[in-house]
Amino acid sequence: MQKDPLELWNFAVALYEEEDVKAACLRVQARYGLSISLLLGAIWIGINGFGRFGATDMEMVIRRAMEWHREVIEPIRALRRQLRREPPQGVEEQTHALRHQLVEAELEAERIEMRLLLQDLPDDLPVSPPAERWRDAAINASLLMRKHCPRLEREAEEALVRIILAASPDTPQVLLCQQIRSLWLVG
Repeated sequence: MQKDPLELWNFAVALYEEEDVKAACLRVQARYGLSISLLLGAIWIGINGFGRFGATDMEMVIRRAMEWHREVIEPIRALRRQLRREPPQGVEEQTHALRHQLVEAELEAERIEMRLLLQDLPDDLPVSPPAERWRDAAINASLLMRKHCPRLEREAEEALVRIILAASPDTPQVLLCQQIRSLWLVG
């Protein structure tokens, strides 16, 4: 399988359209400042057999994507939210149209963020056997979450479980929870 940015994007959009996944993603984004695009990308990388990160690998893989997120996506999102909260009086219709353009710009910026993630993904990461690729997804997602949430909180764990189970429904939930918790124990 190729590291296809379009396949990653389609996976992320389909997963995000599930209401419980969307709610979990928005909670961790709001609480921990986590990039949903990177989180879903980390899960996709694991599930699709591209491997699992070690802490050092993860830092190298996400560096450019996180810079892009901070320097491009966050300002676009902040402006879009400001226009929603405070549209100037008398130009509400134009403000609404501008907000729509910003939504499209934000989505395109997220596509670029995912492309950066895949471009920086090494080809030699360790990979679990196909039946256990959920472990790679859990490790990748947990390492990324741990970067923003150094102590495992119930809300973070529940969000990861919900999202990974939606992405990989055959995943044994008890083992998934153990895998997630173990990533915070190794420090």
